[in-house]
Amino acid sequence: MNFRRPSLEEPEINVISMVDIVLVLLLFFMVTTSFVHQSHLSMQLPKAQQAAAGEPKSPIVIDLAASGAVSIDHQTLSMTQLAARLKALAAKDPERVIVLRADRNATQQYVVDVLDAAQEAGLTRISFATLTSSH
Repeated sequence: MNFRRPSLEEPEINVISMVDIVLVLLLFFMVTTSFVHQSHLSMQLPKAQQAAAGEPKSPIVIDLAASGAVSIDHQTLSMTQLAARLKALAAKDPERVIVLRADRNATQQYVVDVLDAAQEAGLTRISFATLTSSH
């Protein structure tokens, strides 16, 4: 016979392990989330029929607005500053790829000026950022 009284303690749920799991999942989703690079210049990219097959590993992204404003890494530069910056980047790695994000309303002269600055710096691998057209 059991003469002990039944315990009046309420069973409790241990939530510490559940909190640990939620924090691990949160960390996992934060690390694996891909971030979209947004330019601080207002621009509309031109459309292309096919997108580029591969994405460069560490491109130099140059933003060119329709007004002719040029920026690298959210820093607006003049054309002479752009040429000097590209020369400094080419000195570190002459095989880096340039991704030119030009507004579709930018004049051809602005694009040619950026291409001249890149060629003067010795950077010849240039890609144009476009949007894929939806049929």
